[in-house]
Amino acid sequence: MTIGQVLFEMSGEHPTLPGAEVLACLRAESPGSRQLALGPGYLLAECDTDCLPHVAGRLGLTHRFGRYLGSCDLDGLDSISSELELPEGSVCVRARKVEGLHADVNTHELAKKVGKVLSQEHDIDLTTPDLTVRVLISEKVHFFIADHEIDRKKFDRRKVAERPFFSPISLHPRYARALINLTEARRGDTVLDPFCGTGGIVLEAAMLGMKAIGSDIDPEMVEGCKRNLEHFNVQAEVQVADIGDVPSMFGKVDAVATDPPYGRAASTKKEDIDLLYSRGIRASAEVLSSGKRAGIVLPREVRTEDMELQELHRQRVHRSLTRHYHIFIRR
Repeated sequence: MTIGQVLFEMSGEHPTLPGAEVLACLRAESPGSRQLALGPGYLLAECDTDCLPHVAGRLGLTHRFGRYLGSCDLDGLDSISSELELPEGSVCVRARKVEGLHADVNTHELAKKVGKVLSQEHDIDLTTPDLTVRVLISEKVHFFIADHEIDRKKFDRRKVAERPFFSPISLHPRYARALINLTEARRGDTVLDPFCGTGGIVLEAAMLGMKAIGSDIDPEMVEGCKRNLEHFNVQAEVQVADIGDVPSMFGKVDAVATDPPYGRAASTKKEDIDLLYSRGIRASAEVLSSGKRAGIVLPREVRTEDMELQELHRQRVHRSLTRHYHIFIRR
């Protein structure tokens, strides 16, 4: 085990989900890891660096991450740049501002300035460098080596419009991935989506190397889900089932990740939506063992005696819909 400090450069598409996803992945892949700092656009953590390739394969709401080098105020750039301890090899410097901060800073000029200092000890190579030093300009300036880049475009290739069968209200694959990660499920774990719909969550769980299973009361949705899984050459178990039958049908699972229907345009088979949510939460609790988690997205905040609410993240979709990402734990 090699313990090190790692800086995660997160996407700015949501105020709380990216950081929560990073921490959940670290807890799943590197027990004992801990957060050292959190600020606009970044999270600094101490963890087992041997686990980082697995973390990189999971994240959906992060741009890149790697070995932390240090931080400073803007006026300390020259000093810290000359003190950076880098491995041998050629270097490229890239700089990025967190949106909304330091509007007067020219990132291209800042990267050149840092590169000039580093060139005294290292060759500068802008095309095929051995090391890419990233400069993230947030409330301070943070330096790290970009060891892992997240291919965020791969999620767009699985978005709703790219599937043979889809519903326009489905989660974007990045958020489906984040929801699964927030349950802290690991490779080989059984992950259940009891409201699988067109299969976006099931698809992401299977691609993470988990045993993905899903169910839906609507046979058309189940067939559409199977078509989508086949389209992406992914294996998962999907069956037609009422939410009340899920515990007896599937037994115990390691995690639940689901985005139930929101009513009106969504398919509830005319069941009262509050009753459906209540039955869904109860069934989710029943299939989980003690200490396991459920990630449930609902159009409003919900509390339950069946599980303890660990986290709640709100995402405004449009004027009449705000998604509430609940992370429950089974006690």
